[in-house]
Amino acid sequence: MADGAGAGERSIAALATLVGASVEVPAGADRTRIEATVVTGLEMIDRAKPGELTFVGNAKFAKLIPATKALAIVVSADLPLPEEASAHTILKVKSADHAMMAILERFAPPEALPAVGIHPTAHVDPEARVDPTARIGAGVSIARGATVGAGTALFPGVAVYENASIGSHCVLHTNVVIRERCVLGNRVILASGVAIGTDGFGYRPSADGRGIAKVPHIGNVVVEDDVEIGANSCVDRGKFGATRIGAGTKIDNLCQIGHNVEIGRCVVMSGLTGVAGSTRVGDGCRIGGGCGIADHLVIGRGASLAARSGVMSDVPEGATWGGFPAQELRNALREIALVRKLPEWHRQLRHLLDPPKAP
Repeated sequence: MADGAGAGERSIAALATLVGASVEVPAGADRTRIEATVVTGLEMIDRAKPGELTFVGNAKFAKLIPATKALAIVVSADLPLPEEASAHTILKVKSADHAMMAILERFAPPEALPAVGIHPTAHVDPEARVDPTARIGAGVSIARGATVGAGTALFPGVAVYENASIGSHCVLHTNVVIRERCVLGNRVILASGVAIGTDGFGYRPSADGRGIAKVPHIGNVVVEDDVEIGANSCVDRGKFGATRIGAGTKIDNLCQIGHNVEIGRCVVMSGLTGVAGSTRVGDGCRIGGGCGIADHLVIGRGASLAARSGVMSDVPEGATWGGFPAQELRNALREIALVRKLPEWHRQLRHLLDPPKAP
């Protein structure tokens, strides 16, 4: 969280200044009094109570404006509003989503990080290097040769293996594991239970044909600057070289990144997605929840995958794919529409093919 989060005035006027909003008040209302009113909280438009601020960024939620009890509504300036909106205080901004982010930051409580220094119950090997401004929580384990950068916070139970490197101003939440030789850049955020550098899923039939032999994985994982990874996600180490997560990428909860996968910069990956070994995902891709991506593929730069896509071949740059097996989304939707007509077609076909009943 940025320094100063949660600080600052919370009046209508102050929040309007924060996000560059123009304020529209109901006809005949006291503008000075309204702008001086302090907002008590933030809430969804259909749940907002008097005193709370809400946000509207699309037509679906704009329809709920007449019934809301919110003190004021932040709306995107180009969004058509119902006539009843004139009875509410409206803060018009270029983008309601971006304004929401700034206002949430002002209302967010300060993050309770571990204290600066090393907790008495933490185990730090004498040959590890921990910056004196780092925050090392209870029960943390930092092995020989590992490094922890300035201002980085390790919550209780984090384990850092030998020769792993963690940059500055990272936040690793409870029970994160960073395996040997893995590298984290600066400002990386890992949610609880993330495992970086686990062995890749590589097996072959044993030489005697009587079992399954494990393939050694001697590479590592490199997580670049400003990456965030959600709870209980795993990133496997490379068989050779590195599995790499590009700068600015955001990965949701319960994702699996296989060995030697290369994910580009500013990729957004939703939960329950799995990427099999040695696949490359280009910069700026958007991957919906529950996608399964096969091994040794190339997902082109800027491509989008709809939720639950099963990707079994390369995806071109900028394409939008969906379905199982995944294909160009318009074709996938056309197939779904046809499948839904099959019961009726079956009924009609049976009517034509069944022999007439005897009189």
